[in-house]
Amino acid sequence: MTTLRTLLWFALAALAMLGAVWLAERPGTVTAEWHGWRLDSSVGLLLVVVLGLMLLGVAGWWLYRWIVGAPFALLEGWGESRKKRGFRALTQGLAAVAAGDGVEAQKQARKAEQLLNEPSLTLLLSAQAAQLAGDRDGARQAFNAMLEDEQMSFLGLRGLIVQALREGDQGMALAYAERAFKLRPQTPWVVHALFDMQAQSGQWRNAQETLETGVRRKVVTQDKGRALRALLLVERSREVEKDDQGKGGDALALAREAFGLAPERIVTTRRLAELQVKAGDTRRAQKTLERGWAVAPHPDLARLYVEASRETEALKKIAALRRLVAGNEDDLESHLALAQAYLDAGLWGEAKRHLEIAGGPHPATRVCRLMAEAEERAGADPARVHDWLAKAAAAPADRAWRCSACAAQHEAWRSVCESCGAFGTLQWRAPGTFGQVLPPEVRAELEFSGASRA
Repeated sequence: MTTLRTLLWFALAALAMLGAVWLAERPGTVTAEWHGWRLDSSVGLLLVVVLGLMLLGVAGWWLYRWIVGAPFALLEGWGESRKKRGFRALTQGLAAVAAGDGVEAQKQARKAEQLLNEPSLTLLLSAQAAQLAGDRDGARQAFNAMLEDEQMSFLGLRGLIVQALREGDQGMALAYAERAFKLRPQTPWVVHALFDMQAQSGQWRNAQETLETGVRRKVVTQDKGRALRALLLVERSREVEKDDQGKGGDALALAREAFGLAPERIVTTRRLAELQVKAGDTRRAQKTLERGWAVAPHPDLARLYVEASRETEALKKIAALRRLVAGNEDDLESHLALAQAYLDAGLWGEAKRHLEIAGGPHPATRVCRLMAEAEERAGADPARVHDWLAKAAAAPADRAWRCSACAAQHEAWRSVCESCGAFGTLQWRAPGTFGQVLPPEVRAELEFSGASRA
């Protein structure tokens, strides 16, 4: 580009020189008469005079504009300087917030407010500085002021949600989350926050609508949405059953839908089987439990299966449990269920055989305790019983209901974790392991068979 510009200047200079030579060789004469005055000159001189007058005219116009516009230019320059200082204060305030210096952040926020006449820029800094300094009223006022600005209202709602949660006001946080969801239903944190709050407050239908919106907008994956919807249906089934005006058939229909969506979730199997047993349909309840055990075994399902079988004799209970575990006989829970049944029947050898298979080289606490019970019932040396009890104290932890979000342990399954408030995160697993995972081909097969049997 520079070379081209240089060549252009050389071309213009050459043309000017050629024009000057051409005029010098052809000077010509120009005569002008005006009121008795006569002026004789050459053409070249006349052109130079005209060009000079044009340059003087342009220079005069520029001088006039500079003189007239000088006051405004000074004011504008002072305003630019003020804005620069305001932005500098804004930047320093944000840096103070990032560094956790609440005092400095508030100082720079006040300075930025004075220098910048743009509340949309300074309100966020003022709110964050107030939060950092522990000024709840100041933060709330700043966030509420942000609601009046269309561009800042969403950020203001987010700040108010956080503020309400810190103060323990769940109702106000939920109201703000609903407003934020209406503004931007495609924002992931809004969908997840509103869903968890609705679930925590027992608004199962509203939570389901929020979840479906999240799935449609691809904020929630199809697989996760399927599992969460199933758990919501379980809770709705319980709610309908408790309602005096609700019909048992409605609760059963919701439970059946939940099981069809997520048969790999233990709670969907248990809920459907419980209602089927309650309705007197024990045969169908057994089929439900067998399908559920094949992908997600659990001690509660074994106890419920024995109840559904209506068997009272110990040996017949064993036969019933063998039918249950046939679809997943190598799982730890299958061996433990059979071991307990053999213990109740007084068959110590079979009980210990299943416990040895279940325990492997590093038996967990439940296996050790059952083995101690088997040795004691079999009349073994008390030292062996003591050894198994000592092993139980140092054995790896058993499977339990653990939250996949915060790892908190619960005695029984619940839809909302009491520790972190997350919905649908409790899974039956040992520490440091993942919960039941259902392969896609198995899930497709179960959904198909479930639809054909329903």
